[in-house]
Amino acid sequence: MKIICFVLGLLVTTTLAQAEDAAAIVSQYRRAHGLSAVRTDAQLTAVAERQARAMAKSGVMDHNVAGAFAARVADVPVGSAGENLAEGTKTWAETIQRWESSAGHNANLLLPDATHIGVAVAYSDQTHEAFRAMVIGRKVDKRLFQPTPFNPYPGVEMWW
Repeated sequence: MKIICFVLGLLVTTTLAQAEDAAAIVSQYRRAHGLSAVRTDAQLTAVAERQARAMAKSGVMDHNVAGAFAARVADVPVGSAGENLAEGTKTWAETIQRWESSAGHNANLLLPDATHIGVAVAYSDQTHEAFRAMVIGRKVDKRLFQPTPFNPYPGVEMWW
């Protein structure tokens, strides 16, 4: 039992460390372009984890495999948000470098008012291929984020 707890603790620590590493790389890139750094966020990480797991399970890299992006971030108090996905990359550094070379992905990395980020990686059981997801956005005060039946995503601009 102690070994199982140790292994689970090690996996969680490794995952958190990788998320912090990815956030540091993105923050460094943003600062080089005159923008503010981003911090990891548990809610955005949960959205990224759900997406990465769904892609790994289906073996398909697709923005809608876990549902529409707007619906997946609906419960997260964000103003603007974007999502980047990758398949088959070995590291976060490699992944982010590829995104920097793609206009749409780069726009998400450089989302002007972004404050927080969530990242996740999941591996296909069949191919062991990595599926990565990053969600970046501007967190807003929950009091300002009051969905209504007529406006289920208040103030949200979606980029993907």
